[in-house]
Amino acid sequence: MKRMYIIVLALFFAIPMLAQEKTKEKDTKEDVYVWCVMPNKKGQWLKLAPPTPKVVTDFQEKLIYLKLLNEHDIVEKGKLDRATSDAILKMEARKGVTYEAKEIVGFTQGMKNRLLLLYHTAKRAEKAKKKQ
Repeated sequence: MKRMYIIVLALFFAIPMLAQEKTKEKDTKEDVYVWCVMPNKKGQWLKLAPPTPKVVTDFQEKLIYLKLLNEHDIVEKGKLDRATSDAILKMEARKGVTYEAKEIVGFTQGMKNRLLLLYHTAKRAEKAKKKQ
């Protein structure tokens, strides 16, 4: 009977150890988070999604259009390099959004939304200027 209690206790204490090993496997995925402070809001941690080459190229073309980045600063289309990262931080700073990071290695949905808003506003302004 004593053996039975010892076996039950051993299994009882072994289950949490097995559960911890499974969570460690989930943590090995390297997610990148940045501290973001929006205007008139408290700061929050935002997860940067790793960008696909298509998304990066689209982002770079819109940034060039906004005159935030020289065309010559982007060497390879579809590659998120330091120049693109600096331009993204510059664009976000214009909107009043600050990040506790010197370099951005991905995008958030908010970044994409603000870029689209700026891009379409700049495009409409350019069309109105041409009509005059």
